[in-house]
Amino acid sequence: MRNGFTRRLKPLDMIGPEQVEQIQNAALDILSETGAVFAAPWALEFLQKAGCKVDQERRRVRFPAGLVQQCLATTPSSFRAKARHPKDDLIFGGNTVHFTHSAGMQSVNLDPFEPRPASRQDYVECVTVLDALPTISHLACYPYYGYEGASASMSIPESVAMKMRYSTKHQFVCYAKGCEVFNIAMAQAIGVEITGTVTATPPLMWDEHALSVVQRMVAAGFPIGSVDGYTLGSTAPATTAGAVALATATHLSLIVLVQLMHPGHRMSVGHFALPSNMATGSPLFGDIGASLSNAMWNQVWRAYNIPRSNGSPGYVSAKVIDYQAGYEKAMAALLSALSGANYILLHLGVSGEMTAHPVQAILDDDVAGMIGRFIEGEEVRPETLPLELIEEVGPLPGQYLDKTHTRDWWRKGQVMTLAADRMSYPEWMQAGKKTALDYARARMQEILETHRPTPLTPAQDAEIERILNEARKYYASRQ
Repeated sequence: MRNGFTRRLKPLDMIGPEQVEQIQNAALDILSETGAVFAAPWALEFLQKAGCKVDQERRRVRFPAGLVQQCLATTPSSFRAKARHPKDDLIFGGNTVHFTHSAGMQSVNLDPFEPRPASRQDYVECVTVLDALPTISHLACYPYYGYEGASASMSIPESVAMKMRYSTKHQFVCYAKGCEVFNIAMAQAIGVEITGTVTATPPLMWDEHALSVVQRMVAAGFPIGSVDGYTLGSTAPATTAGAVALATATHLSLIVLVQLMHPGHRMSVGHFALPSNMATGSPLFGDIGASLSNAMWNQVWRAYNIPRSNGSPGYVSAKVIDYQAGYEKAMAALLSALSGANYILLHLGVSGEMTAHPVQAILDDDVAGMIGRFIEGEEVRPETLPLELIEEVGPLPGQYLDKTHTRDWWRKGQVMTLAADRMSYPEWMQAGKKTALDYARARMQEILETHRPTPLTPAQDAEIERILNEARKYYASRQ
């Protein structure tokens, strides 16, 4: 299976144990006193029978603290998610850190740097690159919001099919207008699992579409990944502690529903919270406040011992592939990895949720590799403290370059970045003064020329197309 990276460092703590408990108690108070809206009648009836206090008129559910604790106890601390090949199966939870990608509404021209609608070929190339990059453990939603020639209603099913055809990696899928019916059918047709992403409507609401996804994913036996999506100062308090408590309550409310429906059902929880830009009202992508929220939230959910993710590192305020995009992504992803996230959205996205490009994903691949190397830490044992070798080499003119120990160990300590300039200055001048962006563009071309994703069998491909045609007819009839 895909191993990801193992975090061997002690996780970063933002607050003390007593403050973690304060936030957890605050979340329980929110659920018991304020409650959460569940917009589907079946969910209200189900939760009422389970002992929750339900206001049918306002669709508001209040949860007894004991019921929340009971459902937390049945939520798995780790689980396996099945891909097309066992080598791509994933274990979520524990000290494992996986990286995946973000998304964009459109692709972008690199010369000049301008957004444009993605073509079908853009989509094929993007998924091919994501399949090839070694630090991407699984595929996330989209990566583009559809492509030219595909109707808006079909953007998600076409995306899911595209990823099944051009990658063997496990994928998370989004939803709209009931398309999870077709997504599940495609997964079952080729014998894989998909993780259903279920997004809250902040503050404290799960809409009818999200709850339909829950119902169908539980029936199919597929994992569920919940996402909160709060904006501090807008849909959540402006304080990090208040926003984390509110987001925690939101996830706990869905955990209760899912675990009551099917105790032990596989779930992960995703934090995607951004500060508000109070000058414009828009979310502040790439802001350090998002990392503060991620770190505190990760610490709270480490105590619950449930697989957790951070979405904000994959989205930046930078409008082009530049220094700003690099530091916004790298800092956010590193802090998420250090504070205990199990999977992190990092690769691909360029400008907020507006654009994405495979060249950015290739640059992000180097970032993920460096972060992974750091969190795996260093070993101190006789092999890494080679006293006999140090005695053999001695002081100058002794040296270590031609020693067996050096040949055995140097690759374990270095990350061989593939889109970074590591030349001396004279070498760089002689090679044409190439930048990281130049190397990333060249690597993308190399991947497209050499990487051949494992295709579906002809029978599987035909079944996928049959389901897509069924979906196309369904949505066409409803226009």
